[in-house]
Amino acid sequence: MNGRSKVVRGVVSLIFAGQLLSGATFSAAQSAKSAQSYPTHLPYSFGNFVWWSDDELRVLLKRHIPGLGDEIATTGAAKARVRDALTALLKEKGIAAEVQSEEPSYSSFIGPRDPEASAPSIQFSILSPQILMDKALLQVAPPELGPVVQSEAVWGEGKPYSAFGYWFIRSRIKEVLHQRGYLDARVDISQQPPRKDGDLYRVSLVVAVNAGPQYHVSSISADGGPLLAGKDLSRFFEMKPGDVPGPYPLAGLASEIRQLYLHYGFADVEVETLPTLDRDHALVAYRLRVITGPTYQLRSLTIHNLDASQESRVRELLGMKPGDIYLDEAVNGLYHKIAYEPLLKGLTFSFGPRRDKTAEVIDLTLDFSKNGNESSVTIK
Repeated sequence: MNGRSKVVRGVVSLIFAGQLLSGATFSAAQSAKSAQSYPTHLPYSFGNFVWWSDDELRVLLKRHIPGLGDEIATTGAAKARVRDALTALLKEKGIAAEVQSEEPSYSSFIGPRDPEASAPSIQFSILSPQILMDKALLQVAPPELGPVVQSEAVWGEGKPYSAFGYWFIRSRIKEVLHQRGYLDARVDISQQPPRKDGDLYRVSLVVAVNAGPQYHVSSISADGGPLLAGKDLSRFFEMKPGDVPGPYPLAGLASEIRQLYLHYGFADVEVETLPTLDRDHALVAYRLRVITGPTYQLRSLTIHNLDASQESRVRELLGMKPGDIYLDEAVNGLYHKIAYEPLLKGLTFSFGPRRDKTAEVIDLTLDFSKNGNESSVTIK
């Protein structure tokens, strides 16, 4: 049995051993971020304009486009003005280029983002001529760690060059080093001048890595919150004091505890596992902490596109009525139940729970349609 399976079974045993809930009534809900409108203005960034630094290119653009700031409108006209100016700047260097722009996706504003990645922006890049990454020139301190990070540094060699990929190189090198206890590792990437190679250009990178000291664990503690009050969770720790820490030492336990709280209705639960570094002694302490947030009641249930008998059956199958603790798992279970209900044959649904955090209630809407139409969930 692997470590994660032991954590799952162990936490579940704490739930159902008759020692935990003392008759308290809770129910399931899923956490989600509120839907956001797409921004009307965004910062802009450059992927492979290798003849200038980012700052130099911004200065030149602002000379070509009167009134240009550090953001532009997310309109076709605004992006076209910047593309035209970039094309003109390249032409001044004797380069006939095709410039493209790409907006960030909706999900980039609401989902988690790698800490090494830049904030969402409108990205401008050269589509032609082709610009490729040539070599990654690796400088590592201490040198004996060079082979450890070599494959991560050179992954882009021979591929299309883009400064947007710097974050990936940095994050991968740091992850490899974190797995070996180098928690203060620094990775600096710089670009060398481009060189022409026939109809394309090649650009080499200097990847400078300073691993810093190797850390060891000084202490580990976990406060499991009210559902696990007084429970000793140390047997689920996957390390002990004196060990070299991995990148996410308490991630498995944190994930299972979060699922436990979601199951019992804490839709906004957060489980923190931030380390505390003692840089003077290269020691790290880990503490897990649960921030429960509220449970939510179902305030209203609205069902669309069914006749009276079908709607009545859906309400019965859902098993959740206004005034009950909101059960997101009840909604998920409804998908399976209607598949075996003759009255609802050939139907599916999308659902939209609208959360009122102030009142701690949820208004749920179920929109039914013929099976085969795309189903979805919209959380507001």
